[in-house]
Amino acid sequence: MLLKYTVSNFKSIGRTIEFSMFPLEGTSDDRFLSEITTVTGVWKILKRGAFFGPNASGKTSFIDSLAYAKEYITKGPRNSNVKKVDQFKGKIADLEGVTTFQFLIYINSEVYNYGFSLDRSHVHEEWLDVLDKSGSFDHLFDRKTGDDLSSNIEIFNSYAKEGTDERDLAELLTKTMKEEQCDQLFLYKLYENGSEHARLIYSWFTRLKIIYPNTRLHSLPLRITKEDNFLDFLSAKLNLLGTGIRKVSESDNKIDLSDFEEKYNISNDIVHEMERLQNGLITAEGKLYVFREDADHRIQLFQIRFEHLLNHANISFDIDDESDGTRRLLDLLPVIFRMENGSDDIYIIDELDRSLHTKLTKHLVNLAAATSDNSQFIFTTHDVNLLNLKDFRSEEIWFFEKTSNGETRLKPFSDFDVSADKDILKGYLAGRFGAVPVIREGA
Repeated sequence: MLLKYTVSNFKSIGRTIEFSMFPLEGTSDDRFLSEITTVTGVWKILKRGAFFGPNASGKTSFIDSLAYAKEYITKGPRNSNVKKVDQFKGKIADLEGVTTFQFLIYINSEVYNYGFSLDRSHVHEEWLDVLDKSGSFDHLFDRKTGDDLSSNIEIFNSYAKEGTDERDLAELLTKTMKEEQCDQLFLYKLYENGSEHARLIYSWFTRLKIIYPNTRLHSLPLRITKEDNFLDFLSAKLNLLGTGIRKVSESDNKIDLSDFEEKYNISNDIVHEMERLQNGLITAEGKLYVFREDADHRIQLFQIRFEHLLNHANISFDIDDESDGTRRLLDLLPVIFRMENGSDDIYIIDELDRSLHTKLTKHLVNLAAATSDNSQFIFTTHDVNLLNLKDFRSEEIWFFEKTSNGETRLKPFSDFDVSADKDILKGYLAGRFGAVPVIREGA
């Protein structure tokens, strides 16, 4: 689970902003909370987070920062998809041209603090800590890059005791970080060489699912066969939500991945990701396909069709024939399906409400609140009708806005002293909490 995230000097984000999934201390409202067991006891953690703010306030920049950190960690700087970091364009002297990402995360009863800082040429610092029974953090490793681009990496006893094979290997790997590897993460080198700590951190980031409105490939890592209930789930939900779809079915005709790649000119990066995921959904030229690995370890694809009753006849449609709202639901319902089936992923969704009626958006948000305690659901939205303290705790609501010098700032609604019976939508639109568009006279 994600506990806290801080970032600085990325796109419209200048000085550090911090996002937390911790509830306020002393609150008796246990709605929408999960409990985790740590070395210091049981902690309560929020399951959802909702970001509000005007256009160009930095909501997508914040999502992009998470996506960039994930890509840098899991793919590395030499991957063609990982570009040089896009920093804040304004001059802020105390940032010193360095971007910093820091994550407080929960994995397998352990709380880890992992972060790194970099510029457009090399990693400046990198660290990994773990929470101990006293409530302090023990260092696992710490890395600093010198002016000559050499890496000074220290391994601590909390990582592995001296004289053990694991410690000896980590110490050896520190010596392999030469000037030519100054833009690479030590965490990834540890992961490649079988470090259990690094494997846990790396695996956590692969479970950080970021969904944009134009996301083509959806990870659905479970066996999707005709006997599974995923298509039944889609049929039931799309029918319930008034889309006019009576049934979602899978075609009998299958396509090999190589033929699919050639037919739709799919990029190598997407093909490799499909091979890694083994199961999932992908759209191509207005058609939706489910893909899965067969007994011979080959990826097969089956087209998904949507059945409507028109003039007393069942007519099948492609996804491209459906409305924008239905297509957006098909982006989001797989997330709800995963959450209802015990997923431990963290879902970050940009523009949740795009092309959706308020009632549909509220329904999805409430479904997310009622699902597994193991996953989290975090989203940006322009739908201010969601703003109420009946469906949200105050700590779940966050506001983005720009300062006068163009920096994105983030503040939690819980900073404001507002009682649960107040009309917070009215207060928000009146500008009481900031984070609303400023429309100048005569514009």
